[in-house]
Amino acid sequence: MQPRSLLIVFGGRSSEHQVSLRSAEEVLAAVDRERFTPRLLGIDRAGTWHQGDADMVPSEVVARGLPITDLHQLRADVAFPLLHGPWGEDGTFQGLLETIGIPYVGSGVLASALCMDKAQSKHILAAHDIPQVPWFRCGRGEVSERRACEALGDRAERELGYPVFVKPANQGSSVGIGRAECREQLLHALATAARYDEVVVVERGVRAREIEVAVLGNSDTARGGRGRLISAPGEIGLPEGIWYDYAAKYENDVARLHIPAGLSPQTTSRIRSLAERAFLACGCSGLARVDFLVERENENGIYLNEINTMPGFTTVSMYPKLIQHAGVAYTDLIVQLCDLAMARHASRGANLNTPDTRGTPDRLRNEGCDPEPSRAAAVRATSGSRPERGPTAEPEPEPEPTAEPEPTAEPEPTAELEPE
Repeated sequence: MQPRSLLIVFGGRSSEHQVSLRSAEEVLAAVDRERFTPRLLGIDRAGTWHQGDADMVPSEVVARGLPITDLHQLRADVAFPLLHGPWGEDGTFQGLLETIGIPYVGSGVLASALCMDKAQSKHILAAHDIPQVPWFRCGRGEVSERRACEALGDRAERELGYPVFVKPANQGSSVGIGRAECREQLLHALATAARYDEVVVVERGVRAREIEVAVLGNSDTARGGRGRLISAPGEIGLPEGIWYDYAAKYENDVARLHIPAGLSPQTTSRIRSLAERAFLACGCSGLARVDFLVERENENGIYLNEINTMPGFTTVSMYPKLIQHAGVAYTDLIVQLCDLAMARHASRGANLNTPDTRGTPDRLRNEGCDPEPSRAAAVRATSGSRPERGPTAEPEPEPEPTAEPEPTAEPEPTAELEPE
């Protein structure tokens, strides 16, 4: 079989540029060359695109690769966009690949944008009865106006209590996130978060464990008939008093991964179920890492924190390690993700390119026209037994979709997030 061309995309303008380069290096080293011929697309911090050959390292492509001046240079059988954060994981790059018709690993435009936006994803998750910590959103305009900002402080103290976490709605890797234990810290955290995004999320802090679950598969369960793979939960172990911010993730090397997490069978089962439900609720595809908070004193206190549609992909990152624990090696994971991408692309192409002509008269179907308006009038004229609804009549209610079992009610958290 002729190897398929695989476009590995990395770098980008976000704060996770270096993480992306490391992910690309390991994917490039592990990809099955009998199945795929790699091509490299590196995006530097200024946003300039560069191409390189498979014998180059990603950092070299970003620094000295040939500039791309024509989108047709991006042609490939499948793309693996190892881009994290804004301008890569938020649906923007996915939209470009959709436009030029290249299958790609990961979620589509809507799911990528939704999961990147902490405020909007919370609304979707709440509509599907997935538990979350109490929160509210505010805008940059409120933060910048003194009275409005003080009112936000009043609201946080009234509805959430201290401590709270303040987050930009559209950032990754804990960039711009602050923890506040008093009014002064809260106002500072609001101002910091508002520098990174026009929407800010304020959440109640809980004293909790950081638990993560990996999902592999598509929304239609198309994984060679095997359905989605939901990993065992893993835990981020941290020293007392440290929370999982950018420094803990990438600079201080203080986090330890524990797979599987030390949870009861009942809690493990419930977390895995919630991870799959969240994956489906947001319309994710291919892969996702679903992050949870579990109260230290009460394992029933489970809260979904966020969904990451393109998690770190080095061999020591949590997502590949969780999948490896489930029995899928790193090289096989790359193959499966590319297969899922091409299956999703083929399915979407079939949907978009097959017009529904059922019930259309042959003459008009052949001409590519709509049925004549008089046909609808003729039907009304011959159906005297059924009264016609006027233009202001309310539409008949649609049947309610079958809901998945709702989780048991959750107690509201009362303590702060202080990972071990």
